[in-house]
Amino acid sequence: MFRIEKIGENEFYTKALGTMPPSVAERFISEFNEKTKNLSSFSVIVDGLDFILLNLKSFEIILDFLKKNNDRLVRSAYIVADNPVLDKEAQILLERAESSKRKIVASLEEAKEWIGIEDIIIKRD
Repeated sequence: MFRIEKIGENEFYTKALGTMPPSVAERFISEFNEKTKNLSSFSVIVDGLDFILLNLKSFEIILDFLKKNNDRLVRSAYIVADNPVLDKEAQILLERAESSKRKIVASLEEAKEWIGIEDIIIKRD
């Protein structure tokens, strides 16, 4: 499960929950692409504090997505829970995405600093 929120003109906050099977990974990419299709650049905070495990096929889907967005990405921060398996998965994913614009951080505050925003306001539908 996931949620994507626009938190600035070109900034997004995504929240990942539980596990991410391939069908959910594909739906995430589709929704994210729809929200960013008219933007020449964007930054994103990926909140993985409630994320458990990434399916291998989902890993490949997301890696391909990250590589395709390297040119439009300004910066992204990945908040990872104290989960050694997930931490290693995130580290490998970011290394293979081949961009120094992506960083694993320990907290939302550190993520906001890396992205360059002060506040996050999430609006309810």
